[in-house]
Amino acid sequence: MTEFFIGPAGWSYEDWKGKVYPDPAPPGFDPLQHLASLFRCIEVNSTFYRPPAPRMSEGWARRTPEGFLFTVKAWEKFSHDPEGCGTADARTFQEGIAPLLQAGKLGAILVQFPWFFKDTPEGRDRIRRVADALGGWAPLVIEIRHRSWLDALDFLRESRLSFCNIDQPNSSTAITGTSLVTGPVAYVRLHGRNARAWFDKDAGRDQKYDYLYSPQELQGWIEAVRTMKADRLFVITNNHFQGKAVVNALQLQKALGRTASVPEPLKSAYGDVF
Repeated sequence: MTEFFIGPAGWSYEDWKGKVYPDPAPPGFDPLQHLASLFRCIEVNSTFYRPPAPRMSEGWARRTPEGFLFTVKAWEKFSHDPEGCGTADARTFQEGIAPLLQAGKLGAILVQFPWFFKDTPEGRDRIRRVADALGGWAPLVIEIRHRSWLDALDFLRESRLSFCNIDQPNSSTAITGTSLVTGPVAYVRLHGRNARAWFDKDAGRDQKYDYLYSPQELQGWIEAVRTMKADRLFVITNNHFQGKAVVNALQLQKALGRTASVPEPLKSAYGDVF
């Protein structure tokens, strides 16, 4: 039977104050602990930009309850740097997330490649090198957005790599709306459907991820994930602007059988949704 883990991508956003978190926050308020009381997992996005210090990830593990899992986005050197990631770089990243592994809280490692990364012999070799560097620590999830990779599913299966299903604005080259399982875990990321900002080169991060899924749009994913068979299935909401990811994650979680109390700031900001 598939075990569902649903949660948002990240927890440190200034625009979540007064929406997800109280503003002002009471003394000792911990955003991570707050979210861990609502969800069973969170995707760590900060690790894409730099490896965490081991003491930082040890703190993440310590501040979350038993059974809670983190999925961790791999450092951009693995996926975006033309030179790739060397042995020393891989060791630095692994040492940074080792406390999560030791605590039994490392659910998966997500490797997100850019949208223009195509299925070519060189592209497959790049993925093999990443798998060699990070394999064995946790299930590896590969986010590949170019449609050419839909012809490479057997390659992913043979390599025991999990395909990341994404929801994003559609385009002629984009993969979106799939419900594929190619490896030991199933994985879904919802980026939002703000097409106008998504394809605007001048739009900022917040504009691109400013989108609240309607109940009808979520229903399509609820039906899809129920068909996906794996021991663990992660559904991550990345439409983070002003806490919309938390709203949609709570809705998905409830639909899939686990309820949590809605924080008061979220009720005030999105009361008509709940």
